[in-house]
Parts: sequence; C-alpha cells; structure tokens
Amino acid sequence: MRSFFPPVKSIRANLVLWMVTALALGSVVVLGATYVLTRNQVDAVYDEELRQVAHAVHLREDWVQTRRMRIARPGFALSVRAYDKTGRVYFETALPSLPADLPQTYGEGFASIGTVEGAWRVYTHFTDEGTVQVGQPLATRDALARDLSISVLMPMLLLIPLLVVLITWLLKRGLAPLHETSRRVSDRDASRLDPLPTSNVPEELLPLIEQINALLKRLEGSLDAQRQFLADAAHELRSPVAALALQVQLAERAQTPVSRDAAFDELAHGIERARRLVQQLLDFARLEPGVQSQPFAAVDLARLVREVVARYAGHAEAHEIDLGADTPASAHLSGSEAELRSLIENLVDNALRYAPAGSAVTVSVRELGATLELAVVDAGRGIPAAERERVFERFHRVAGDATRGTGLGLAIVKAIVEHHQGAIAIADAQPGAALPGLAVRIELLASGASPENPGSAAPRGLKSGLSLRAAS
Repeated sequence: MRSFFPPVKSIRANLVLWMVTALALGSVVVLGATYVLTRNQVDAVYDEELRQVAHAVHLREDWVQTRRMRIARPGFALSVRAYDKTGRVYFETALPSLPADLPQTYGEGFASIGTVEGAWRVYTHFTDEGTVQVGQPLATRDALARDLSISVLMPMLLLIPLLVVLITWLLKRGLAPLHETSRRVSDRDASRLDPLPTSNVPEELLPLIEQINALLKRLEGSLDAQRQFLADAAHELRSPVAALALQVQLAERAQTPVSRDAAFDELAHGIERARRLVQQLLDFARLEPGVQSQPFAAVDLARLVREVVARYAGHAEAHEIDLGADTPASAHLSGSEAELRSLIENLVDNALRYAPAGSAVTVSVRELGATLELAVVDAGRGIPAAERERVFERFHRVAGDATRGTGLGLAIVKAIVEHHQGAIAIADAQPGAALPGLAVRIELLASGASPENPGSAAPRGLKSGLSLRAAS
C-alpha cells in the first residue's frame, strides 16, 4: 500500500509533516465534534425556551382586537402566534413574525417545518382557550453553533504553529544521538575499526550501534585475514621466484650442452611450480566471500572425474602410479563446473604427490540417494589425526613434510565444498597399515536437491556449508 505522502529523505521532516497533518486532522475532528455537541446543546436550550414561552402565553378575549403585537424584550427572537380551533388568529408577533406559509397545527409538541424562508423549529401548545404556536428559524441555531465552535477552535489553530516549532526543536534534540553516531561512523576507516561506544546511548539506538559494532568486528576480521593472506602469498612466492632466478643463473653459467639442458629442465619445473602456485592463489581468491561467482548449472560429476583422470594419466604413469576412475555413466548435480574441476584436480594432484611408486590412486563417484559421494583414495603415508583439523588451513604444511607443495590444495577444496553446501571428511584408507594412505570423501547434493532450492536437505549427518573431519 502506497503512503499518502511522497517519500521524504529526512526523518525529522517526515515526523514534522506527519505531526502537522495529525494536528490538522485532529482540529477538523474537534471542530466537527464541537459543532455537533454545541448544536445539540443549542437545540436543547432553544427548544426549552420555545416551550416556556408557549406555556407562558394566556389567551384572553381582550387580545382578540389586538391581532398583531410587539414584545418589548431585548434579544427576543421568537415568533408567537395564537389561534382558535377554527384557525382564527387571536394575535401574532410582528417582529419577528412566522412565515406566511407556516401551517397551523393542533397537536402538542415540537416539529421542524420547511418554509419559503427556510426550515423552522416550531412548538405548539394546545389549550381549551386556543392554540399557541412558537417558532424560530433553524438558521439562527446553526449560526450560533458555528460561532461558538469557531471560538473554541481558534485557540487551537493559533497553537498549531507554536506546536510545530516546539516539535521541530524537540526532534532536533531527540535525534542528536543519531547525528553523533553518524559522525562517529564516518570517522571509521580501514585503519580504525574500533567499536562505537555504547554508554549513554538511547535504548532505541542501542540495537543499531550493536549491529554496527558487530559489522566492524567482522570487517576487521576480514581485513586481517586478507592481510595475512597477502603476507602468506608473498612469502610463498618469494621462494619459487628466488629459485627461478638461481636456475636462470645456472643455465647461463652452464659450460656443456648437457648441463645446460639439465638447468633448463630444472627451470621448466620451477616455472611450472610457480605457475601452479599463482593459479591456486587466483582460485582461492575467487572463492573468497563477496566475490561474484558463476551461477550454478547442471554438471556431470562422473564426466569431470574421467576427464581429470585422463589429464593426469601421463603424470601418474611417469611416476609408476596406477591412477584409475570408478564412476557410473553419469552423475548430475547443480554447481559450478570450473570449481568442481578445480576441486578434483587438487585432490588428484595431492594424491599423486604422496602416493609411492607402484601404488594405486582411485577416484570414485557413487550415488547415495539425494547426494553424490566423490572419493579420492591413495596409499601414501596419510595425515596424522592431530593434523586433520589444520590441513584445511591455507599454506599449512604437516611438520616434517618435504614433499613439494603450496599448502593451498585442501584449503581450496574445502572452500569449494562449502560453496556447494557439501561436506568433506578425511580418514585413513587402510587403518593400522604401515602406510595407511588417505581417503578423502566429499558428499554433494545431487540434481533435484540443489542448494539453490530452499527445501533441499544437506548431506547426511552434516550441516549445510560445514566440513566434517572424520577420525581414523
């Protein structure tokens, strides 16, 4: 429903406008009510006067010769007429006089009668000697009621401008805490995110300030995380760049073609490591909250797994690792194909780094009712139980791990899983073995149970958007 007034940007102007309108409407209501009440009182008073005058008149035979008479009473504005049963007039007042077309009546009581001179209020008193008729124009009563109502309303009308000035001043003082809060918020920037003071704050403004303080706290945490991320990224990039510079120098100083080829080969490996690190940094940055991502669409997870396994097949064969895929013909879900491809690539790359030669890495997809389970299982040394809470942190490396890597793979995987409202769990592939391996299992909502659908259920036993690290 639209407001009667156009939108007003100023709260104070809006309040003043509504209050002035309320006062004006209230004055109209008061005027109407005052007029009705005054009119009723005037009617009661004048009706009683009509009755008293009619009963005060005594008909005598000596009045018959008079016919018309004046009543010497200041302010007397009633018309009187006396007549017998035949309609013969005994007498009537000259000033004021009854209208010529006012009919003679013979019933006792009041009546409102329309005439050529307007409506009249008439009281008829019937006696054995004759009938007395006393009347008064209703316009006289209307004018008196109107004058009395206006006299009552005039002080209120004169008071409205004073009330407007007073209300404006009071609103200015009442809204002063809001202006002060606005000034304090404008003083905040990235270098100053301390909470706003809550002492001496009106109760109505306190919830807003508390929400602003909560927002400032979240913003401070986000900025701290961003600064830490940039610092970690700079630190991680420093080593590959320094290694590249060293490898270039070695290639330049190589004396023989063999040593030069070896240096260039090592340089190519270093460039590839730097490229992967930069790509992972970009992937992780795209997954930060607030960064716009591609809208979800139908994705065949089984096809993605087969494509990623085919891409890494040559790398796995070079390291004597049996890389295989165990998937149904198709397994559809709603999600971002680019993100899901990155998720699978990071898991496969991570498994190939730690799987020993002669072992197997299996990537499987299973349909579990409303969810799809993606599992990557290797036969490496696994992850100690004490470290499983921290391996999803960016740039975290397990103590004593000399395998080349960036520490971003599992962090990216976790962010993608959360974006798809799935769940992730890691455990030993072969508990109790010398090389227990690592089994990473991810549950994602299948098509028809998309996270974009309000009625969708989260994967079994897990809350939507949270990760679960299962113990071995």
